[in-house]
Amino acid sequence: INVVLQNQSTVSNAYVGLGPYRSEFYLMPPQNSFELGAINWTDLLSLHEYRHVQQYSNFNVGLSKVFSVLFGQEGQAFANGASVPDWFFEGDAVFNETALSTQGRGRIPDFFNGYQSLSKQGKKYSYAKLRNGSYRHFVPNHYELGYLLIAYGREKYGSDFWRKVTQDAASFKPLVYPLQGAVKKYSGISYRQFVNDAFAFYNQKWQQAQGVSLDYITPAHKNYREDYKYPYATENGDLIVLKTSYRKIPSIYRVKPNGDETKIGTRDIANDDYFSYNSGKIAFSSFKPDARWGYREYSNITIMDAATGSRQTITSKERLFSPDIAHNGQKIAAVEMKTNQVSMLVVIDPDGNNLFRSLAKRGVVYTHPKFSTTDTSIYTAVRNEDGHMSLLKVDLASGRETNLVPFANRIIGFPTVHGDTIIFSSSYKGSDEVWAFVESKNSLYRLAVNPTGLYQGTLQNGQLITSNFTADGYRLARIAPDALLWQKITEKENALPDLYVPGALKQENNATLTSIPFRDFPVSKYRKSTGLFNFHSWRPNYEQPELSFTLYGQNILNTLQTELYYVYNENEQSSRVGANLIYGGWYLQPFVGLNNTFNRVIRYNADTTLTYNDLTANAGLRLPLNLSGGRQYRFLTLQSSLNTRQIRGTGFRKNLVNDLDFNSLEARINYTGQVQKAVQHIYPHFAQTLSLQYRTIINKYTANQFLANGSLYLPGVHPSHSIVLNAAYQKQDTMRQYTFSNNFPFSRGYNAYTFAETFKVGANYHFPLLYPEIGFANIVYFNRIRANTFYDYTVGKDPRTGRSFPFNTVGGEMYFDTRWWNQQPVTFGIRYSRLLERYNGQPGQNQWEFILPINLFD
Repeated sequence: INVVLQNQSTVSNAYVGLGPYRSEFYLMPPQNSFELGAINWTDLLSLHEYRHVQQYSNFNVGLSKVFSVLFGQEGQAFANGASVPDWFFEGDAVFNETALSTQGRGRIPDFFNGYQSLSKQGKKYSYAKLRNGSYRHFVPNHYELGYLLIAYGREKYGSDFWRKVTQDAASFKPLVYPLQGAVKKYSGISYRQFVNDAFAFYNQKWQQAQGVSLDYITPAHKNYREDYKYPYATENGDLIVLKTSYRKIPSIYRVKPNGDETKIGTRDIANDDYFSYNSGKIAFSSFKPDARWGYREYSNITIMDAATGSRQTITSKERLFSPDIAHNGQKIAAVEMKTNQVSMLVVIDPDGNNLFRSLAKRGVVYTHPKFSTTDTSIYTAVRNEDGHMSLLKVDLASGRETNLVPFANRIIGFPTVHGDTIIFSSSYKGSDEVWAFVESKNSLYRLAVNPTGLYQGTLQNGQLITSNFTADGYRLARIAPDALLWQKITEKENALPDLYVPGALKQENNATLTSIPFRDFPVSKYRKSTGLFNFHSWRPNYEQPELSFTLYGQNILNTLQTELYYVYNENEQSSRVGANLIYGGWYLQPFVGLNNTFNRVIRYNADTTLTYNDLTANAGLRLPLNLSGGRQYRFLTLQSSLNTRQIRGTGFRKNLVNDLDFNSLEARINYTGQVQKAVQHIYPHFAQTLSLQYRTIINKYTANQFLANGSLYLPGVHPSHSIVLNAAYQKQDTMRQYTFSNNFPFSRGYNAYTFAETFKVGANYHFPLLYPEIGFANIVYFNRIRANTFYDYTVGKDPRTGRSFPFNTVGGEMYFDTRWWNQQPVTFGIRYSRLLERYNGQPGQNQWEFILPINLFD
């Protein structure tokens, strides 16, 4: 398989996909080690993603193989997705990364917090809800569900259980509910019983876990999740925290001792939500993409004033993460990640000038640096190439590094400094705990334990404030001084043992990574023309009266996308061949389209039909720009093309009708800007869209058209409500030598007229009705039902008569947000329009319509 290494992205991710078949590794190691572990990032990606390679290789069997022959790689992807659920693909890959290493998410306590918290709090959700999620309640994702089922299946039924199950499932044996049928065949029990047994197995283990009693500071909500993370104690007894919920976007808040909350400011867009606080200043890293190149991204440091909420970004086009601001406010420590995967600890001043830079070491990744009380040293969690972690002290004057906690197979992070005591979170035998290192005693202590994790502890008046993961979100909790363990740690046991399924994990060799020999491989320049067209899928289609066959191509570097097609029209008995290409490897993207229809037929009179060939072609340039940054995503696309159309008569038509040919220009500008969006927001609380289009014929004829269309999105009276205001204007010539297609968004319910000048305004109010959270036969699941009331006002003007024609509509829409086959999100709806004006040829005043997504069958 071809693997593309994206070294300029700031996203920590990877994938294997079909159509085209390739893998991409995003080589940015994550700062938060609790989520994915500490082993070398590319090792982890290789263990996980190569399992997907094996899956696609093994699942090209039976009926899935037939689909791959009929439709190419996209055919196999469709068949595999229909027969093997997404939870298996990811759960099996997580099991692979765990079984073949000494870490992996199957040994990371954070990975089990979701289902363990549901178990501890007695929240029993249906299997359908666990598969499809919720707009109200926290539901773990398909990675966690998949691992639990995969690991239990191997523990209970052996190492080859899932191999046999998925071979039958991918072959569609049985044809209906293939995976469920295969599980029943090889386990001897129904699929429902298998799932119930698996959760009973884990619940029994989770119920045994105990921890310290927590006094929660922040509330739990019945109808939405709310997270409070990274607490910092201020000088006056307040707490500075990051607050996120299903109803509100990420923001920094001040929480007073009596529980009152004050918003300081919205957090900028970021890949990592971590922030730090010191002496009235808040520091965090902000995501900033390159304006043109999609996989080139930056992470800059922003400083926010905790009193006023004002902010300043002090770096530009850097790759800096997890900043901490010194007590005197004159220095900022951060982790710099180079594009060659080298990690360095840096210190800069408020103007972005470099004050300190650590020496680069092979495989070392610094995380979450914190200044000492005197600002002369930095404490940081660090991981090495073997995946072991330590708490490190770095002296800024000499650069000398001291290991305060020996390197070991553990996860460490989120330190806070209190005099000579460093509080931090540490994984230990199934839970993430709060530990402390007292430098004056050179001793390590366990402070507090909870089965579902305690993250970022801070001391306030002797009591410990920390963030605890619950089924209602991360909640702030306090632990009294006399409840802290202060248990001295001297033993060197493995902090990340096999959890819950030791028998299954021992079926594989967890020393795989250590047994790989070092080898040298030849390196050569990759020719960008290699496999330029790379046709990977083909799609026959029939929509009466047209039968079509389309061939799709995309090269491995995703710089050229190609589409070749043939269409046969039964009514005309005509054939059309065409091609579309767009190249993305240059700053301006050139695109070309060409299609020719042979022997089109029109009826000239009752006794005569005429035939002709119709050629259309276009060539142009496109410039997509990503202007995102700060608190808004912003996208601007500029596009211009030269188009030609040639109609040439064949047979008798040559003598009866003149040929037609002309050239036209088309220019488009599209802009979208929006703030971040919370889970329950139907639309962002502030967003703007604008589309401008101009078309004109440049030879032989006179014709032109201008269209402007825009929308403004605003919040409603409730956090989950949305107001959408839109306006549109279109003007075209009155020569009638040629008429361009009409894309004007006419008032809903009416048949669209074409006027020389048309204007429209509209208003919409969207709001949820209910959250059914119910499914039927694993086919369709209803997450949310929502409504929209609307008013449309359109005016069409005829300049030759001076008349204006109003088209007024009021009405309502009901939308159903669903998931099909437990995976595919689909929104459909029904619309009622009351037409307030009547015109000849228009429908009746009461109009009903179905609303289907335009990509439903794509």
